[in-house]
Amino acid sequence: MAEAVTRDQQELVYRLYLSLARSRIGELDGCIEKVIADLGAHLKADRSYLVMLEEATQTASITHEICSPGALPQRDAIQNVPMERFPWLAEQLDDFPVVVIPDVEKLPDTAKEERLEFRRQNIQSAILIGMKLEGQLAGVLGFDFLDRSETPDAGMREFLVQLGDMLGSSVHRQILAGRNERYENSLYRYSDQFPGVIFQFRMYPDGRVTFPFIGKKVEMMFGLAVDTLRPDARPLLELIHHDDKAGFLEKVEESRLQMTPFETDFRAFRKDGGSAWIEARSVPARLADNSTIWHGYFYDVTDRKQSESEIEKLAFYDPLTGLPNRRLLRDRLAQALTGSTRDQNHGALVFIDLDNFKNINDSAGHLTGDELLIQVGQRLKQTVREWDTVARLGGDEFVLILKGFPADTATAAARVEKVCEKVRDALNEPYDLDGLDYTGTPSIGVTLFFNHDTSLEELLGQADMAMFRAKEDGRNCIRFYDSMMQKKVSERLALESDLRMAVRKNQLAVHYQVLVNEKGKPVGAEALLRWQCPGRGMVSPGEFIPLAEETGLIESVGYWVLEEVLSRVASWKKRGGALSQLQVSVNVSARQFHLPSFCSTVMALLRKTGASPRNLKVEITESALAYDLELVEETLRTLRSMGIRISLDDFGTGYSSLGYLKRLSLDELKIDQGFVRDILDDPNDAAIAETILALASALKLSAVAEGVETRGQLDRLVRMGCTRFQGYYFSRPLPAAEFEGLVEKSMTGQQRRAW
Repeated sequence: MAEAVTRDQQELVYRLYLSLARSRIGELDGCIEKVIADLGAHLKADRSYLVMLEEATQTASITHEICSPGALPQRDAIQNVPMERFPWLAEQLDDFPVVVIPDVEKLPDTAKEERLEFRRQNIQSAILIGMKLEGQLAGVLGFDFLDRSETPDAGMREFLVQLGDMLGSSVHRQILAGRNERYENSLYRYSDQFPGVIFQFRMYPDGRVTFPFIGKKVEMMFGLAVDTLRPDARPLLELIHHDDKAGFLEKVEESRLQMTPFETDFRAFRKDGGSAWIEARSVPARLADNSTIWHGYFYDVTDRKQSESEIEKLAFYDPLTGLPNRRLLRDRLAQALTGSTRDQNHGALVFIDLDNFKNINDSAGHLTGDELLIQVGQRLKQTVREWDTVARLGGDEFVLILKGFPADTATAAARVEKVCEKVRDALNEPYDLDGLDYTGTPSIGVTLFFNHDTSLEELLGQADMAMFRAKEDGRNCIRFYDSMMQKKVSERLALESDLRMAVRKNQLAVHYQVLVNEKGKPVGAEALLRWQCPGRGMVSPGEFIPLAEETGLIESVGYWVLEEVLSRVASWKKRGGALSQLQVSVNVSARQFHLPSFCSTVMALLRKTGASPRNLKVEITESALAYDLELVEETLRTLRSMGIRISLDDFGTGYSSLGYLKRLSLDELKIDQGFVRDILDDPNDAAIAETILALASALKLSAVAEGVETRGQLDRLVRMGCTRFQGYYFSRPLPAAEFEGLVEKSMTGQQRRAW
């Protein structure tokens, strides 16, 4: 019959529980220390301690420790210790609430690392109690016995489980308090830098309204103290202009009922008595008590409102030529499509691109180029009819919307062509550019529309394709859109459809290309995506990966690649040998890298697959860096704190690489294969490669040469000081099974001698 928890044990649990429950947050740390000391004394343990696990880095650290005389403290020795060192213990703690080790020397063979660690601490037996928070192991309450074996009975085990639950709830409380404090401090720091006022606005079911958080800048704008607004938001709401208050409250109610973002502009009275236009944006969330809380911001947009007329002009017209811009063009084109349907006549969309415009910009300067664009705009307006539209898209691209041609397609096309010939003749006339004589030519692309049978987007694409055909046919030409151009569009759409099907039906595969050191020993691999399409055969990554990025498929594809690679890495770890030591690089697109959930996704996949972060390297290109460098650096730091290395791919091809290197947390540079390919023949490429290697060495970064295809290239790079290589000289990208065979064969020395 199982022994029950004794009355003394129940009273001890109750007494300790009251002690923890009554402690304030500031006193809780000391109280936890005392509770652990009392428990250690009750169990007559030589050492009592609390170990906390850091989820982001998967490391363990002692936070509280009480030792009896003669027991050496271990707190300093056990800080940021990787949990992967003790897989047996981690598994036991995950499966059982209490782990009892009666005799360290009798631990199973799978607990080799644990036995060595216990020996180091002179432990004979131990009792470990796991504390789980939100289903995840978050800490361990431990008791060590140095010179005796301790085996608790069933009643004692139940007592220990209660202790773990009790202490776990207090630790959880402490963690949440720390998170809240950090969150509020970060809110205050951010709100001080933000141009407006950050807030949390809460509405209770009884109509009461509060500001759980509001930035201090509200005092400067409206003269209301933060402490006044926190318990009662009404003083601020009463400052809203009476003409705008009803609309404001209506928006709030709509947001509350539909749980949709709240966005509005309104007037409010400022501290100085004047009125200001305020723009407010927030997102609602429903709380457990059925109250609603909005997280958002508001700021003064008075200057913007006062300048709206000028802004509207800038928004719809090109500042250089005064012609309608792209935005107004789209509106005019939509009107023309509607008119074509109503009046049953043809219209035409004409794209005009100035041939060799870059030459005059480069030779005569941008001011002269601007003068040319102004004169082109004037000639176009003089050539077409008053009801037609002349617009400038930007650069040297102009667009015409021509209306009112006959319903018969052949007749309409003939008349449109005559108009375009007049346009071409006008633009072929010499220009006087501040004393400089210049003669230029246009390339003109045309597409017809009738009865609204083509969408606006399709028309823009068709005219653009026709204009490029005019350039391909020798320039100074007029070309109408035809079915062959459409064929290219259809082929792209078909490829997109096949790619979506490939993602759904798992037609994609990951191949691995070996990365070796200067001795030819495999030290890593790059994971490369391959697509064997049933109807197309092997599709080039250069063809389908850009398409995946354009269509947004790269996010789901990137997730699949990460999971596939990490699963493979985990299997290699279990397999042991050379494969378990490899670090595998995964290319991450800029779009995937900038997802707010990227780091948490990587962390979740590491947990799901069991892969070690130290076997993973994330490769990014400079396109991923050309966006909010502070956020980029935060993401990189988070990844590196997890043990993941960061590689900058295709280094040397971007215009500002050196600026990135100074600011970002990187581990490795990859020399672009474009510099390696001609390293023996082109002194410039050789100099660039050598400079990159020297730069990497100075910044204490690793360097990898990509695209090594010959022995000569390898020898030259070795002489330059390069120690990592990748390319066809060593191996093409291989399916996983073939790659595994290649690595295992190389460790015999046969393959390395062949290299």
